[in-house]
Amino acid sequence: MTRELLALNHSLMIEMIRKCGKSNDEIINVLMEGNAESFQPFGEGIPDWETFIQYYESNPIKMKNAIYHGFKVTFLTKGALKMLLKIKFNLHEGEDFIDTGETLENMKLSFESHRELQEMISSNWRIIAKQQTSSTIAIKIQLANQSL
Repeated sequence: MTRELLALNHSLMIEMIRKCGKSNDEIINVLMEGNAESFQPFGEGIPDWETFIQYYESNPIKMKNAIYHGFKVTFLTKGALKMLLKIKFNLHEGEDFIDTGETLENMKLSFESHRELQEMISSNWRIIAKQQTSSTIAIKIQLANQSL
C-alpha cells in the first residue's frame, strides 16, 4: 500500500501520540470520539487538536491509511526535519547528530528506523548511507538538490 501524503503538523501529531505508547487503534478511537480534551496528555497540538480532529473528520480514509500503513511528509524545512527526528526517533541535535549548516551528519539508526525515515521523509531531502555495522547504519541527510 502506498503511504499517504500528510502535512507536517498532522504527521507530528500522530507521532506525538505514538510516543506516549498509544496503538493505531487507540489513535483512531480517540479521533472518532472527536473530543480535543482527550488529546491533552499528548502535548500541545500543532496548531491545536481541534484542527487535527477536523482534518480526520474531513479525511477519515486518508488518516486511517496514514495511521495504519504509514505516511510521507509533503515538505520539510530543516527545523521541521529536526523536530520529526526528535519526536519520531528520539534523536537530538548535538547528541545524536550534528547540524553542519548544509547537512545533518553523524546520525546512527537501526536498519528499521533507517527504512522508516527513508519512507516518510519528504522528497526535498536525501538520506546518504555512510557506514554500516551489523545493527546500525550511519547516515547524513542533505537537501536533495545539493551535490554529493
